[in-house]
Amino acid sequence: MDVELLVIGNEILIGKTLDSNSNWMAKRITRYGHQLRRISTVGDDLNVISSTLQEILKRNPDLIITSGGLGPTFDDMTLEGIAIGLKRKLELNEHAFSSIKKVYKHAYERGILKLEGMTKERKKMAFLPQGSTPLPNTVGTAPGVKIREKSTTIFILPGVPAEMKSIFRNIINPILKEKKGKFVEKGFLFSGIGESQIAPYTSELENKYPQLWIKTHPKIGLSVLVEVSITAFNVENGEELIDKALSEIKEIILNLKGEIKERN
Repeated sequence: MDVELLVIGNEILIGKTLDSNSNWMAKRITRYGHQLRRISTVGDDLNVISSTLQEILKRNPDLIITSGGLGPTFDDMTLEGIAIGLKRKLELNEHAFSSIKKVYKHAYERGILKLEGMTKERKKMAFLPQGSTPLPNTVGTAPGVKIREKSTTIFILPGVPAEMKSIFRNIINPILKEKKGKFVEKGFLFSGIGESQIAPYTSELENKYPQLWIKTHPKIGLSVLVEVSITAFNVENGEELIDKALSEIKEIILNLKGEIKERN
C-alpha cells in the first residue's frame, strides 16, 4: 500500500516538540512492505490543514494517517480542518461523546480531575466529520477517527505519543499485516575510502539494478566509517538482487583499498 503521513501542530513547526511520531510510524509501515511516500507537517491552521489534505488525496494513497490536534483547546483544530478538506460537516458522534464522558467521569471519581461533567471544551472532541468511525483510545481521552474517502482510508490519531501508539497498534497494525508486502534491507560498513570515491560505482549499480535503492551514508568523518544500505520494496527476487549488488559493491571497495566492516 501507498501511505502518507500528515503531522499537525505549531509546536512541531517552531521546534518546541520533536516529531517522534512520524519516525515511529514510518518504521512500522515499512516493516510490513508498505511504502511511505511523503510526510507533511503543518501548523494549527484550518486552511492549511484542509488544503494539505486535499493535495494528499489528489495523489490517491491507500492510507493517510494524521497525528496531532485532537484535544479540547481552541488550537486543536484537526477534526474541523479534515471536515473542511472533505467537504463534510462536523457532527456530534454519540459513541465518541459517551466514551469521552466515561473517561472524565472516571478521572473525577478517582480524584485526578477536580472539574466534573462535560464542558464545551470536552464535548468538542466528540464532534467528528460526517461518516466517521471513532476509534478507542485506551490511554487518553480523545478518540481516534477513521474515515473513508473514495479509495483512501484516513486515520486521525492523537499527537500524544503513548495515545498514538496505542491506537496504531490496535487498529492500524492489523491492517498493515493483512495487506503485508515484502521489504528487504541489507547493508554493511566500510572504512578507508570516502563516500565520494565510490559514488560513480554506486550510480552504475543503480542503473544495473533499477528495482533497488542503493544508499551510502557517512557515519563518522569523510572516510573513517561509511554505511551502505540496499532496500527493495515488493520485488519478487529482491533478496537475491540485493545479495548480488552487495557482493559487487564489496568487491569495488576492496579494489579501491577500502576495508569492509560487517554490521554486528
